[in-house]
Amino acid sequence: MALFNLVSFVKRGKNRRKVFEALDKPMMPSEVVMKIYNKNSNTGFNIVSRALGELKRKNLAKVVNPKDKTGRLYQKTKLGNDVTKKLKELE
Repeated sequence: MALFNLVSFVKRGKNRRKVFEALDKPMMPSEVVMKIYNKNSNTGFNIVSRALGELKRKNLAKVVNPKDKTGRLYQKTKLGNDVTKKLKELE
């Protein structure tokens, strides 16, 4: 049942879902912004950073290189991959 709660969490946020789906490989926040919005904007960066933080708190994404202050890489966790599979099943 917890998996469905996480699926619901991802689906409830339009921007959170876009960021979650964009994380198909380890990426920096600026790369996610470019992938989603096709431009590098402060507004997009703020949205992506907030969504990544939310996903990280729910253990759906993690920082691959946490000691680096700049150039952090985010990727989905195993739980994040499970949620991705469940999202695809439900569509």
